[in-house]
Amino acid sequence: MKIEIKNGNELIIEGGLEAGFHLYTGYPGSPLADYFNILYERKNEFRQKGIRVVIANSEANAAAMASGAKQAHKNVLVAMKSMGLHVASDALSVGNFANPGTGGVVIVVGDDPWSISTSSPADSRYLFKHLHIPFLDPSTPQELKDWMSVALDLSVTTSVYQGVLLTTFMAEGGGRVLLGEEKIINHELIELDPSTFDLAKNVMVPPNSMRADVAMIKERFPKVIKKLKELSLDQFFGKTDSKLGFITSGAVFEILKQVLDDNHALERFSLCKIAAPYPLVDELLLPFLKNLDTLIVVEEKRGFLETEIIEVINRHALKCVVYGKTFDDIEGFPIYGGLNYDIVCDKVSQILSKLGYQACHQTSPGVVLNEMMPRRLPTFCPGCPHRETLSLLKDLRGHLKKQNINLISHGDVGCYSLSFLEPFKEMHNLSAMGQGGALGAGVDLFTTNPSVVLMGDSTFFHSGITDISNSVQMGHNITYILLDNDNTAMTGHQMSPRTGESVDGFKRPAQDILKLVQALGVDEAIEVNPSDRYFYQNLLRETVLKNGTKVIISNKECALTFHGRSKALERKIFIKNETIPLKSFYQINTDACEDCRACVEMTGCPGLSQIFDAYGSKVTIDPQICVSDSYCTKIKVCPSFELVEVRDYHPTKYQNRNQENSENFILAKPLMKVSLEEILKGRDFRIVVTGVGGSGVTTISRVLAEAAKEMGGRTDIDFKFVDQKGLAQRNGNVTSHLALYKKGKSHAQVTPLGGADLLLSPDLLDGSHHLSFLSSQGEAILDTHFQMPLSILLDRGIEKEPINEESLRTKLKTLLKERLSLLPLKESSELKLGKSVYASAMILGAAFQKGLLPFSEEDLKGAFSRTMKKNELENNLAAFTLGRRLSQGEMFDQKIIAQNSLSSIELYRQSIRECFFLNVETHLALFEHSVSELSLLFKNHPKIKDEYCARYIHDLIIYDKGVNVKDFIKNTHALLPIHVENIDMALRVLAKTYFIKDEVFIAHTMVSPMRRVSDDRYYKNLGSSFHKTFINRPSFDLGSKKIEFDFSPRGWMLKVMRHARFLRTLLPAWHHKEHLIALEVRNKLYSNELSYSDLKRLDNIKGYREVRYESSQYLKV
Repeated sequence: MKIEIKNGNELIIEGGLEAGFHLYTGYPGSPLADYFNILYERKNEFRQKGIRVVIANSEANAAAMASGAKQAHKNVLVAMKSMGLHVASDALSVGNFANPGTGGVVIVVGDDPWSISTSSPADSRYLFKHLHIPFLDPSTPQELKDWMSVALDLSVTTSVYQGVLLTTFMAEGGGRVLLGEEKIINHELIELDPSTFDLAKNVMVPPNSMRADVAMIKERFPKVIKKLKELSLDQFFGKTDSKLGFITSGAVFEILKQVLDDNHALERFSLCKIAAPYPLVDELLLPFLKNLDTLIVVEEKRGFLETEIIEVINRHALKCVVYGKTFDDIEGFPIYGGLNYDIVCDKVSQILSKLGYQACHQTSPGVVLNEMMPRRLPTFCPGCPHRETLSLLKDLRGHLKKQNINLISHGDVGCYSLSFLEPFKEMHNLSAMGQGGALGAGVDLFTTNPSVVLMGDSTFFHSGITDISNSVQMGHNITYILLDNDNTAMTGHQMSPRTGESVDGFKRPAQDILKLVQALGVDEAIEVNPSDRYFYQNLLRETVLKNGTKVIISNKECALTFHGRSKALERKIFIKNETIPLKSFYQINTDACEDCRACVEMTGCPGLSQIFDAYGSKVTIDPQICVSDSYCTKIKVCPSFELVEVRDYHPTKYQNRNQENSENFILAKPLMKVSLEEILKGRDFRIVVTGVGGSGVTTISRVLAEAAKEMGGRTDIDFKFVDQKGLAQRNGNVTSHLALYKKGKSHAQVTPLGGADLLLSPDLLDGSHHLSFLSSQGEAILDTHFQMPLSILLDRGIEKEPINEESLRTKLKTLLKERLSLLPLKESSELKLGKSVYASAMILGAAFQKGLLPFSEEDLKGAFSRTMKKNELENNLAAFTLGRRLSQGEMFDQKIIAQNSLSSIELYRQSIRECFFLNVETHLALFEHSVSELSLLFKNHPKIKDEYCARYIHDLIIYDKGVNVKDFIKNTHALLPIHVENIDMALRVLAKTYFIKDEVFIAHTMVSPMRRVSDDRYYKNLGSSFHKTFINRPSFDLGSKKIEFDFSPRGWMLKVMRHARFLRTLLPAWHHKEHLIALEVRNKLYSNELSYSDLKRLDNIKGYREVRYESSQYLKV
């Protein structure tokens, strides 16, 4: 017997070991996605114990296996998500009505009331009842673990399948749990004697099925009620003779009881917790119900429990008014979505006030930012092969649209379901898993549109193969695109028939999808590497318009598993202080970037980010997110992308060359603001941790959970947590709620609004989104920066400029004042430890040093040692110390090389010197005079920095030796009275009309001193040297012909090309349209009727060649 911190998925398995199951099976699906991952991690242990583990191809397969194992007198645990119960229902019904063998079958189902990760808002309670499967509804982590044994005992005793229902917050949450003894199972194989089988019970065909129905109703199910009565699992609280009572079950009980406890309501009212909502045991409930005049039923989703209770009341002619989903003329507890503390508190207050009782005290939300905050849209992971397919589908749609053909995209459930979101919008409908092709068949029978179906490899083996057979059989003109990434990626990379390994660790044949679809008789089948953009592009254009059933298999491993292995190998090298011979990075030359965002529109990659310079926003690459898959470079609509190859790469080995040693920084002993003793006296302590998926939020949660396990050996304080993952794996938000409270109290899984003592976030934006959880005295520690959300990159700012980091920091400081700590966590982590991911450990160090955690240093360091891999422990402990130092005011600024000490303006001077052979001093004099004049003109406009003025003048001089500098400055005077509020935007728009980023101008941009300094700043301390390759596609107009070609110029070529201004005279048609657009934009600028939106549209005329032409179409040049 020992205390451990476990989540719901772990507790299902721990409870299973204590119960004694022989087979663990099911199919992966959130919120039970981790179930099979845990089983795989423990495969050797399970194998030694003789326990079998199988990931079935579908939930129906798992349900049928359960019936078979029962016939072999073995106990089976089947786990699936709510939608999986639909898939399994046929096999479950047949297996449950049949009665072979003496084994027990427990069906664990994860419901998702909030629809966080589920395509259909299902309520499994109704399906359990429909299938004659009784179910338990545990309310605490301890009950979940303990009731696995209860469920198996119920099934074995009654021969009826037994359900266990848990919701997302129970499955992905957990707490302190007392573990029991594991049951040793008999794993020897047995031989069955078919002559002893009772075929009337085993084979469900008429008339056997009728007899089975009678037996279930009259014999078997009554045993369930009898056994539940014996177990007497229902619990009762409060004033037993009260005329008003509450009744609930499951995780909602903890919410309701906390609300009632916080308002001392159980001194006046009674409360019943139902263990098994189906079937209810009348004899257990009647003593509670007989005293009541009014009963309030609190439950999530539809009124299942309410209906069951009303039946009991009517059966016994009780005079009790029931309120639940309606309070007479007003809405009761919501019939949709889930429940949390705030909803329950609000609705309990409403009904109590209606009945003449005192309402509950309601907490106030914390700080809420008044303006609309950008959403963090879930998207595909960096390097995801699905993005490559969707980019080409979007390209195909545009290609077909030019021929007046509209493509329809069908789909089903998988990672690729996210393709309906920006920037792709390449899913026009969605059906159940594996049924996208059949859905498409229904559409395509009556339409002329060509169509495609997206289907994953796991989905193909689940049920999608029948779709393709169906299409072949009906002569369906359709193209199936099978996204084969070698595993069940969406739910956490479980094995599939494509993986070549089973969940119990045995090698299995990697089943060949291409051969399987060819055997179905499709008209055409081909396998492609989606990274081969141009071959794949041509293949799609040719295939989609052909008749027949065609299959294209996009075969490329999931980026997370591929790069996960690569990073693991790198860590082993770095631990030995060895280097990688050659490491590739991709970057964007932001001086060349036009901010057209074609790369964003065509890839939606989270590795793309944003910076600002004199010309406004620019797209850049976040090196801590980018996996260097190079797909963004293949769009080739601009010359901005560059490949940088670092020799002898190591993230930190070379840093000491340019850093001062500050290891002797003295750390003060933190003064703890909330102690465990205060918590024991009844003062609850709550933490909310939030951030982007992959930023370390679950790491923070896991370390705090482990620290709560020890707490100096205390057993009088309880701990509960939930990790709300949702679509986090795909760059959505992850939020963890953690609570410490006196043992014996009830506590909701999710923090009430205004209830958190501490808010931690390694992301500025995500932290800002969750300020409403912070109490009036609570403190927040946030990173100074945020990972750029796709919603901002896709926002062209036509209505208003999207929020940026600087303005967000200003707003937070105004709202929270001294309760806010903004720290450069990711920046410091990357600088000192080579990776920003250690920001999660740093933020814990900062919180500890500020006295905001009730744990000792020993508890926290012990938690790190138990949760981290050995090769990551040292860096995480170092990061913890760095966080402590950072919170005390130490900044880890990189001591940059001497050349970097040059100001931007000095770099512009150097750029001019390098760009001209003759009259250098004349050009410099023009630069100095013009910059002074322009800066003086805008000295009262803080948004227009001197550096920006210098940049405009520099670019005009580089372009044509400054021929138009005087005209530019003259025209800026005319702008001031017209664009007073938006003069910064108007000035940059005007500046861009005086030069074209042609091949001559860009040649200098690629080799300018500004780029050299930027490259040295980032790459010089990563290896012994680095080499840069330019990814370019120059274009020349020769008469009526346009010549384009891929070309990676050498540095000397660019230095020659930057002097070839004479080409503009020799090729008068070269970029002629760009010049016409520039003149039209300049004319528009001087209109007194220009609104902000009109000006922003002019600012958004960006890009090279066709991209610019398209963005300026409305000008009708």
